[in-house]
Amino acid sequence: MKIVHLTPTFFDNSSVIGGGERYPTELSLWMSKFLDTTLVSFSSVRKSYRQGNLKIEIYPVKYLIHGNKANPLSFQYLNSIINADIVHIHYIYTLVSDIACLAAFLLGKLVFVTDHGGGGSLVLNQKLPVFNSYRNAIAQSEFAVNLLPPVLQKKAVLIKGGIDTIKFCPDTSLVKEKKILYVGRILPHKGINYLIEGFHKLNRLDYKLKIVGRVYNEEFYQYIKQLAEGLPVEFVHDADDRKLLHEYRTALVTVLPSVHTDCYGNYSPVPELMGFTLLESQACGTPAICTDAGAMHEFVDNGYTGFVVKQNSKEAIAAALSQMINLSPVEYTEFQASCREWVEPLSWSTVVQKHLDIYKIPK
Repeated sequence: MKIVHLTPTFFDNSSVIGGGERYPTELSLWMSKFLDTTLVSFSSVRKSYRQGNLKIEIYPVKYLIHGNKANPLSFQYLNSIINADIVHIHYIYTLVSDIACLAAFLLGKLVFVTDHGGGGSLVLNQKLPVFNSYRNAIAQSEFAVNLLPPVLQKKAVLIKGGIDTIKFCPDTSLVKEKKILYVGRILPHKGINYLIEGFHKLNRLDYKLKIVGRVYNEEFYQYIKQLAEGLPVEFVHDADDRKLLHEYRTALVTVLPSVHTDCYGNYSPVPELMGFTLLESQACGTPAICTDAGAMHEFVDNGYTGFVVKQNSKEAIAAALSQMINLSPVEYTEFQASCREWVEPLSWSTVVQKHLDIYKIPK
């Protein structure tokens, strides 16, 4: 069986790389351990290479519809689906997704889709019944299911999670530091300003706050740097995988404070469809605190692996941090054990097997 994953997000150095890019990449990589798998995406130049067992085909794009990197115009990529048995499309509101869906369906392929939010303004599914051609919509959270258009909700399948529990694991030789950790892109909807303000309100100068992530919005970055002045806050923008693992393993707690409405008043309907940071932290045995925005509450076992708090609230974050800091050693150890148990059913191995069960051609 040959499987093709198509992700239309424009892959180049200037792209915003987040969960919507990581999910199809990781899913494809893990799936390639079991079956012939190809990941198809787009950039400014044609590329063809392998990453382990995974074949990666990057097709050139000369025109972005309305300048949107999430909506490239291309037709060459259709060559990649001709010999496929299964075509799994990521993102539903892009032109290449619609074209691939219709072409694959007409060629007799089984077509599936997973949405990651966002997309382009010019699509075919507003005029044509494209969604009828999908066998199933596979969603990574209940929140994601509810965001699907009604025709896809009726054929939705929930497969939660996606975490490499082999790579992200505890290291008992390391000592926990008095460190609160944030990992993610530096963008307004990530709510980092509320975390810094909550850390300030916590008033525990014996602890430090470490913010790990690339800057994608300079104005917001300058704003949160001002908020952090005079506080034990450190920004890290170049952490590699080894450094990131060390940060997760040595932190007391990881916080993902994303919001629907950011400090500038901008609303994001999809701030987090899952929250890789939460799963990575818990897999390393480090509890997590998240807000109630998006799907994050589905991936933290409130009161057992961390806490879910009200979004846009420095007070709520400060209170949760105080709870975590004041846990007894025995209570904290129980949280750590619960974290690892919580993520096991969400591992990529399990997620892939569930996908393969859905992909099976009916006899």
